[in-house]
Amino acid sequence: MKLTSAGAARTVTGSCHLLEVGGKRILVDCGLFQGQVSSLNRDPLPFDPAGLDAVLLTHGHLDHTGRLPVLVRNGYAGPIHAIRSSRAITEIILYDSAKIQTEDHERALRHAGEAAESEEGPPVDEPLYGERHVAATMALFRDTDFESPIDLGGQVRATFRPAGHILGSAFIEIEGPEGRVIASGDLGNRESGLQADAVLPSPCDAVLVETTYADRAHRSQTETLEEFRTVLADSLRAGGNVMIPSFALERTQVVLYTIKKLMQSGQVPRVPVFLDSPMATRMTHLYETCANQFLPEVAQALERGEEPFEPETLRYTTTVEESKKINAIEGGAIIVAGSGMMTGGRIVHHLKHNLWRKEASLIVVGYQAEGTLGRRIVDGARTVRIHGSTIEVGARVATVNGFSSHADRDDLLRWLEPTGSARVFLIHGEPPVMEKFAGELRARGRDVVAPEPGTRYELPRLSDSAS
Repeated sequence: MKLTSAGAARTVTGSCHLLEVGGKRILVDCGLFQGQVSSLNRDPLPFDPAGLDAVLLTHGHLDHTGRLPVLVRNGYAGPIHAIRSSRAITEIILYDSAKIQTEDHERALRHAGEAAESEEGPPVDEPLYGERHVAATMALFRDTDFESPIDLGGQVRATFRPAGHILGSAFIEIEGPEGRVIASGDLGNRESGLQADAVLPSPCDAVLVETTYADRAHRSQTETLEEFRTVLADSLRAGGNVMIPSFALERTQVVLYTIKKLMQSGQVPRVPVFLDSPMATRMTHLYETCANQFLPEVAQALERGEEPFEPETLRYTTTVEESKKINAIEGGAIIVAGSGMMTGGRIVHHLKHNLWRKEASLIVVGYQAEGTLGRRIVDGARTVRIHGSTIEVGARVATVNGFSSHADRDDLLRWLEPTGSARVFLIHGEPPVMEKFAGELRARGRDVVAPEPGTRYELPRLSDSAS
């Protein structure tokens, strides 16, 4: 067995791992690089896409799916195996990605044309892919179920098992004549308020494990919910609008679920709640069709025909006209909108209309990367630039950090324990985090590797633990 990581190797995005097992070339994920390493999306892949036998998709996040159309555009025509709900999420995510790339390209061409009148600027890159490439990619998807082995030929089979991260998320056990290797994808936080916990893996020869938060322990769910309740109640008492920038997938549904529970219990007043995000609206409706993947409380509510992700006062605003009408409301509303890091989307318009108001509030429920508008606000900027205007930060700004959907150090150690003496390959994390976690694993007697991008590694031969 051999491993080549073409993404999420010594970085936290772009997950893409080639496994050679039983004479088959199997790709686990093909995600987009994001943030400061986004230029890597245009680098050639260290393998021939046309030579792959199968693609296995752990879940639908962009950093695990976003280069699938690049793969197809460069000759891949085989099956893409995924849990049904992951396929549905991926379709939404990829079409949105293609749309954004096209819009960004058109904007760059306009700016280049304006610049060309005075001096020649750098060439404008073409989009990585368009909607036709997404359509070709989605045609290759093959739905699979949890715990149902897939025959990949050559005595190789793969089994998707619940990872507890987001809707449809799986880790994948791949078995061949030489042994068993497990790819974690992203593993869930055991303190999640929605998802059932990840199941534990089987003994194996090698295991790829994410390390996003492998250097820390998350706050407990009880502490997080109490913090959110306090911040939200205080914000509503101030009388202004409450803005909650949120990622469309998973974070929005957790926030809406929590708001509904707080309103039903009388802990916060029943004020209008606006979900101002077409993508988050589609994701929320999808969540309402998948009762079997949630904690019993949530699953039972869905089976009774209830809508746990919809507070009674919720209003979906999918059109631009509906979104603009919210601007006329000066106070007493909760506005949930993307993007989660405030780098674009409808939340930016709401910030422009509310951030300067002393009675308004901004509740940040997700990670804010360096260089983003969200990070500048969280770091205490007194003014920010929004749509060409300088806006004073007069609103109350609060952060609630415990809603992570990723496993923490304790979750990862517990999950890794059944893999026995398997060699551990650390992926999907920043190098300092990996180094700290590697030290902890080595102290426990584990053989640990943090793979270099594009380097081909020989995996152990069949061991007693996997026989």
